[in-house]
Amino acid sequence: MRRIALIASILLLAPGCDKTSSDASQGTAASTDLAGTTILFQVFGPSQEPRIAPIALLRGGALEPLTLSPTEWRGFDSVYFAVGTRIPVYRFSAQVGEMEITQGMWSAGGPALYRVPGCRDVVPQAIGRLHATAPMEGTVELLATSVAVAQISDTRAFPRQSETNAKGRSLTSAVAAGAQIGPEDLSSLDFHARYLRTGAGPNGRTLLASYIDPNAGDLGPGAGNTAVILALAEDSAAVMNTSYQHALSGEARSVEFQRLLNFADLDGDGLSELVLETWRYAGIPDLAVLSYRDGRWRETFRVGLDWCVGKER
Repeated sequence: MRRIALIASILLLAPGCDKTSSDASQGTAASTDLAGTTILFQVFGPSQEPRIAPIALLRGGALEPLTLSPTEWRGFDSVYFAVGTRIPVYRFSAQVGEMEITQGMWSAGGPALYRVPGCRDVVPQAIGRLHATAPMEGTVELLATSVAVAQISDTRAFPRQSETNAKGRSLTSAVAAGAQIGPEDLSSLDFHARYLRTGAGPNGRTLLASYIDPNAGDLGPGAGNTAVILALAEDSAAVMNTSYQHALSGEARSVEFQRLLNFADLDGDGLSELVLETWRYAGIPDLAVLSYRDGRWRETFRVGLDWCVGKER
């Protein structure tokens, strides 16, 4: 199973000449007004030299797409990716330090940091240095915001992993039965269960349980049938209330896979937003954001990760 789709996407990118074009070539789409907004970023790659890219803006408690002209993207780069800028980063609803920008998209005075084959204009990225307050793995999948947002401060201990696994299997068994996915369909899949400190539900925590094909994605064979389950639930009086489910089975090339990438309280309302990676075989991944409303996790935003904002003609 591929480790990080964003890194896999970067493998398709190559350093190259800075190909720019006139704003007129971008059509007549209205540009995004960034005044009074908070930018949401994805931080990914080797922890010693990660990359950062903008994925959305937050306005009035809602996520919105970023639509800028090539000239405006350069202005964005000069402000948000100026060398020395520090951007707060989050992992699992906790601020875990800052990322210091060491190279912006165009700040080196030479070619652009990267390009996408067949793409005239791309979303800017930057390279940075992590100043972490918690241990980091060799590769990172973090969220970041242009303005620091307070995170959940609950430090209560989670149930033991054995109890978590038992509840996770019970939850996924019920979801699988409802989706007519049999035990034989799950026998070769990887099972995961964990609690997330989301602020949702009576106890402020969410159980995530999933089954996923270890060969799902770009590196898999894309042959035969497979299945995927991702389920969320909150416990109340020892009863698990399913609040989200993604359960599919079928031909491996057609199934949309989902996995949790990270989560953080992005709007300061005391509830985390869950950021999922979604993908199909040999396809460009999306990021999908789930928000907790009225006892359910609902997809409230989705963005593709092709990084291209203007195809070559």
